Amino acid sequence: MDRRMESVSLVSLVCALLIACAAPAAASAYAPYRVPAKAPKARSANVRALLRGSSLANQQGWIVVRLSGAPYKVGFQNGFLTAQSTHYCILDDIGAPGSGYRTKSERIARLVWPKVPREYQREMRGIADGLHAAGYRGDTLWDVVAANDWADQDCYATLLHSGAAKSASAPTSIRHKGAKGGCSAFIASGTATSDGLPVMGHNTWTGIQDSFMNNVIFYVHPSRGFDFSYQTTGGQIWSGNDWYENSAGLLLTETTLADSVYDPTGIPVFVRAREAAQYDRTVQECVRTLLHRNNGAYSNEWLMGDASGTIASLQLGCYAHDLTVTRNGFFGSSNFDWGANTRAEEGSIADPFKPAVVDYARYLRWGQLKTQYYGQIDAAAGRTMEADTFDSYLGEVRPDGRTICGEPENATPGLLKWDSWVLSPCGATDAKVTTEAMALHGLQMWARWGHPSGDSFDAGRFLAGRPRWAANHGRFAVFGLRTFAAQTPRPWTVVSRS
Repeated sequence: MDRRMESVSLVSLVCALLIACAAPAAASAYAPYRVPAKAPKARSANVRALLRGSSLANQQGWIVVRLSGAPYKVGFQNGFLTAQSTHYCILDDIGAPGSGYRTKSERIARLVWPKVPREYQREMRGIADGLHAAGYRGDTLWDVVAANDWADQDCYATLLHSGAAKSASAPTSIRHKGAKGGCSAFIASGTATSDGLPVMGHNTWTGIQDSFMNNVIFYVHPSRGFDFSYQTTGGQIWSGNDWYENSAGLLLTETTLADSVYDPTGIPVFVRAREAAQYDRTVQECVRTLLHRNNGAYSNEWLMGDASGTIASLQLGCYAHDLTVTRNGFFGSSNFDWGANTRAEEGSIADPFKPAVVDYARYLRWGQLKTQYYGQIDAAAGRTMEADTFDSYLGEVRPDGRTICGEPENATPGLLKWDSWVLSPCGATDAKVTTEAMALHGLQMWARWGHPSGDSFDAGRFLAGRPRWAANHGRFAVFGLRTFAAQTPRPWTVVSRS
């Protein structure tokens, strides 16, 4: 996830004000997050019928949810079984009810709605109805849509301005300086792996204060398309944490690049990513889906692989992209825009080639790990690489913001102004690794909740060392820090569809 780092401070402040001023009924929304999570009780025959074929389980800190059926039913199961996580996700993504940020997000959601295929409209209606059936009646359909289109909102915000009708009918370029988060991912195949087939890994970098809800893994058996799995929060129809597998053997992950140009006539990224996971069998099909009417939002380096052994890196801007496809090789990704076309489109906000910069330092480290493990890469080597804490700039093992397993809370010597976002509590909050064989046999994955290295995050120590942080970010953010610290670290575990 590269998730939502731009708006965390504003949302957290709004939530803090809500907690301080709200009536007791509203304050109950911030009751301690339940671990292990428990599904609400189905109190009617209709609810029980809609939940048939679904389940929720807890596994080493992960909430594993299985959904099945037609779009509305899948959505209802999602919203009902993960109601608390969905509610927190809505608060975190778009703010508290009545806030200006939430109102704007809901207006954008109404503009996005016509761009969403009918089956996903039905699914999001189901999510909203499932939330209501679970007792969360204050969250509306538009809140659900806004929470799903968080990565697209800057793109479509221009349609709120005067002349929106004209903007909607003709391509428009919007250039802005976009902040980005971080992730560390790889994919390898052919001569790079132990069995010649793809191996993929990813760890999510996000603000730790809102990461505690990102521990949901959905397994979906849809009425159309392939069975697929994805990591996310409750209430999402796609993976904001950017991890997908499907039963045809398609593997898909990404790390975020700097947003630079938008086209508000394009299709939302949450729609295109979901369509790829549900309907695409091959790398070629997946590339076509991601490129089709691309709106430029949430620019990424997408890594993908398929059952033929083909892997690819697709650096996707708006009008520009860089695509490399192979059956023998390794791609390491760390938010570094190495593609000539995407770098040119990003212009001045493209990452510099400076070894002290977080993204480039990790890019260099992926090159070292490629050399070290080439020809031997399997799930075990993937777990080791995603947990790596070697700082390539300092030339030593030191868990900090420059390592594949980012742990910026430990301080990062030689940090440049470019990387000032690392000073906030953020970093690698999970890790996943899979192989083509694991995907084809039950959509299996190795997953770890918490820092991939197994290191603890000490919320008390962090808050004591930064006394102004809590005052600036509010009680909800502090709650998130402490909840994540209490949930983690957990050991690696194999999660599967069965």
